Parts: sequence; C-alpha cells; structure tokens
Amino acid sequence: MRTTNLLTGLCLAMLGTVSLSSFGHAQATQASATQPATSGPVATVSALYAGLTQVEHSTAPFSQRVQLLTPVIDRAFDLQTVLQNSLGLRYRTIPDAQKQQLLEQFRQFTVARYVSNFAAGGNDSFTVDPAATASPIPGEQIVHSTIGGHDGGSGTQIDYVMRQGPAGWQVVDVLLNGNISQVAVQRADFGSSLTSGDATPLIASLKKKTQSFSEG
Repeated sequence: MRTTNLLTGLCLAMLGTVSLSSFGHAQATQASATQPATSGPVATVSALYAGLTQVEHSTAPFSQRVQLLTPVIDRAFDLQTVLQNSLGLRYRTIPDAQKQQLLEQFRQFTVARYVSNFAAGGNDSFTVDPAATASPIPGEQIVHSTIGGHDGGSGTQIDYVMRQGPAGWQVVDVLLNGNISQVAVQRADFGSSLTSGDATPLIASLKKKTQSFSEG
C-alpha cells in the first residue's frame, strides 16, 4: 500500500533502502493545502503540502521540479536545526569551514528526496488537523496530519514538530505514527559517515544519495 510505503520511506529513504510510490493529491481539513493561512504552525504544514502537490502534478524534468520545491522546503523546514539535531554532539566537532558545505548538501538531499517521493499519478489524500497541540518541549508545537484513509482506512499519522524562529514557524522534526522521529533515524544513519570531526564522508554520502534520487 502507498501509505505503508510512505511510512517506511520517510523513516528509511535517507538510508537508501526503500523506493516510495507517489503520495498523491493533498487535501487539508479546515486548513486548506491549496489556500493556506498566512501564519502559524498549521499554515506552514498546509503550505508544504500545497507545494508538494504542485510538484507532484508537474510534468517538468526532475531538475525543474527541484527548483520549484526548493523555496517551499526552505520556508517549511529549519534545516540548520534539523541537521544539527540529526548529528547531535558530533556537530560541534565539525570544522566551521565544512558546516556550511554540509548544510547545503543536506538541503539538496532533502529537496531531492521529496521530489523523488512525490511521483506523478498518485491519488492519496492529506488531512491536516486545524489545531496544533503543545509539544512536551516548551515553545514547540505539534501539527497532526494523516496521509491516506480516503478508502475507508484510518490512514497513516504524520506529525510535524514546529518551532518558531526569525523565519516563522518551521519544522524541526517529523514523527511517524506519533513516535518515530526522522531526526533520530537520520542520527543513526549519518553517524556512520561522520568520524573524527571530518564531515567529508558524510557530504559525499549525501551527494551520492541526492544523485540517486534524480536517477530513480
């Protein structure tokens, strides 16, 4: 099932072990994905889904869809925080000269992964809960959404951990079924490519995975 592929893929796509089916058309409950509100954590997720729907419906080449989605990902995600949390204490050992290069490659990897995942022809639905809930971490909010479930099933729960910063409310983690942290999965994966404070192997690994998305 597409929802099963989605659940597995969001956790493991960065590991290079799963090829996803298309996610399908996005719909939002009371917070429309095609006409998102202008502010707030729910609006950020709705705008992300609207952008993903645009990419999914585009017939342009992969590189052009990457260009279309890049500003959407930049607005929706605090990639600096996601990367830093994915590396944990190892991040401090990376030379400053490599940190910016690593962040840019992680950005390209993230965009390419989403473009690859959202192939044409899907018909799944997305629903976004119109009310965010407080996270156990002070200052953070959780936006709840469900993927699938349009054929009578319960769908797959996808939650977004949101934090407000200079760029507004942005995603700092994605939780699958409410408890599987994408940041934690990435920490396990990225750690194997980061040794002795040298980010060169991790940068090369992310670059290889980014290229594989475009060739898939």
